[in-house]
Amino acid sequence: MRSRRPRSPESRQLGYLVNEEICRAPGCVACRVFGWHSGSRTVRIRGSLNRSPHGFEAGLFHPELGNEALGGRMFVAGIQLQFQSEAFSVEIPVASLAVEFEDGGKVVVFSDARNPEVRMFTRDQSILRHLAIRSLPGVASVLGRREATRALRLTLYFAAGCVLALWLGSLAMSLMARAVVARIPMEWEQKIGAREIEKLQKHGSLLDDPNSVAQLAALASPLIQALPAGRRDWKFYIANDRAPNAFALPGGYVVVSTGFLEMADQPEEILGVLAHELAHQTKRHAMRRCLAAAGPVVIFGLFIHSNSGMGNLLAAGSGLMVYEGFSKDYEMEADATGWNYLVAANIDPRGMIRALQKLEAWEGAPGLRPLAPEAFQSHPATEKRIARLESQWKKLGRKSDFLDLAPVKWTFKETVTN
Repeated sequence: MRSRRPRSPESRQLGYLVNEEICRAPGCVACRVFGWHSGSRTVRIRGSLNRSPHGFEAGLFHPELGNEALGGRMFVAGIQLQFQSEAFSVEIPVASLAVEFEDGGKVVVFSDARNPEVRMFTRDQSILRHLAIRSLPGVASVLGRREATRALRLTLYFAAGCVLALWLGSLAMSLMARAVVARIPMEWEQKIGAREIEKLQKHGSLLDDPNSVAQLAALASPLIQALPAGRRDWKFYIANDRAPNAFALPGGYVVVSTGFLEMADQPEEILGVLAHELAHQTKRHAMRRCLAAAGPVVIFGLFIHSNSGMGNLLAAGSGLMVYEGFSKDYEMEADATGWNYLVAANIDPRGMIRALQKLEAWEGAPGLRPLAPEAFQSHPATEKRIARLESQWKKLGRKSDFLDLAPVKWTFKETVTN
């Protein structure tokens, strides 16, 4: 422990306590930072200019104290580190300080290189920001790593915030689109669907075969009764196409190709695909997709204001609603919803799985066009959909006593063309 000299006139004039001592440490970093050399003497200023006024809560291990740690406060005073308590005071020149980090870096330990048994420690990390301390060997590298870690953490937080903001924005747009679609009158959907059916009829794409259409409608009747109330009025059409295909149009129109009806060996397979396509319409995926294509500004405007201009938007996007594939999310929702319709109608839902397996085999058959039916374009990988539905079957509580559906023999009135 050192004794302090009385204030000199100069120090009293400056308001500081001035100590003078010969600095014998060669290349002393602290002296270069704080010292003013006069020959071989260094004037050290200890006071409010560079001393932490309140210090840092700290502890001390000292040979005179045995194995007990003494609590007190630590101060950075000029070019020395001080520990003070009511009964004990120790000073270590900064030039003699060795710094260690313990407890995962939470505890900073200072020791005297001349007397390693004297150790001061604190959990107050702010001491490392003091110029005299952060200039010590080892401290700068630790602070650098901490700053890099902090910068990385902030970057990750920022990136996560951006992702969250985008997700929330997407969710908000989806909810607004749902709200806007819920206001669309069914009459508008019916006009869109009727217009597309008229186009198909003008192009000769639909069979004029009332008996086969009646067979299809009768087969679908149990499934239709399981749909939500108000969505049970459907008109069926058969397309003159060898490619297996099926799709539902806005307004209650269902089109199934002759190729698909001939490919299906069991009526449950036909109903499985119909359930999927009907789910697209009961969930109004086509309308929601049309709005999504218009962009968030249009969605927000329609949500805030009214249906003004919505009719023109839907008319312009009718082709998109009918002939473009759905997103992965829509397809997954249609699979899950259609599966529930089948179960509610007491129809064996495995027909949906078998239909997908046949469509998958058709897609990979040599010599056939390398694309799925329109009803399955842009779908998630078929094998993944099959695996997901098989998992649903395993979770299903009831696996028997489904409707006993008689096989349907299709005899089409017109010749099937490519």
